[in-house]
Amino acid sequence: MKRRVFGNTTWYQLLGGFLCLGLVTIASASAQGTLVVDGDFEQNEKGQQLRAKEDPRGWYESRKDGKAARLLLKLSKKSVGGNKTTKAMIKASPEYNTYLSQAFAQPISDHLEMQWDVYVKEIFPPYNRSAFQILGDSSIKGRGPNATGRERFVFLGFENIPGSDSKINLFAFEGGVDVEWDKKTLLVENLDLKHWYTVKVVLDVKAGFYHVSMPGVSDKPVKLKAFKTKKHPIPEEITHVSFASWNDGPGTFYIDNVR
Repeated sequence: MKRRVFGNTTWYQLLGGFLCLGLVTIASASAQGTLVVDGDFEQNEKGQQLRAKEDPRGWYESRKDGKAARLLLKLSKKSVGGNKTTKAMIKASPEYNTYLSQAFAQPISDHLEMQWDVYVKEIFPPYNRSAFQILGDSSIKGRGPNATGRERFVFLGFENIPGSDSKINLFAFEGGVDVEWDKKTLLVENLDLKHWYTVKVVLDVKAGFYHVSMPGVSDKPVKLKAFKTKKHPIPEEITHVSFASWNDGPGTFYIDNVR
């Protein structure tokens, strides 16, 4: 085969350059793919492993509201709603706060897209809200990531529909000078308990807003302001994802396929 010359560059050198460019692209995509590790929870053998903070990073129970609270985070390998793969479960408690969290590979200060599958089994009265899904930071020491309002950017949850024992809504809390529990934004209504749904979020961190959609159910993204407490700015970097049940918002739910 003849060697072709383009100016002072051979065909082999051009090919090598294209291959290197391809490797850079592949490496970049790989780096983005590892922002969250073990998104399908298959690397965990037992609940104890899921609850423990992995080194260097991975899923863990981050709130540490006592041993009883931590044990409410479980690893499930049974079939749930047709899902026979390994998944995480948080069990409802009117006494404790339980968090499933993971730190990202690096802080995100511009654009972020994430999605996860969620199955809500039950939400307890009297609060009738739970299965919280939060993206934010860990700027307040001692309570774990996304434990306080000022750490949260994305703040989603599910609520019971009044008068129904099988229907729920997906809602969000947005920013404002006075954020209260009854001031929420309904995103997707009339959903079923005990059914798997995919929730997708697309963040513009610098601009202070994000979009939420539910692929296959409500594909049109809803634009939301980042959550904001009265006296503090919104997080400038997103460092953690968390899923939680609280003593003032208890519910039993499953999480899988975080990506």
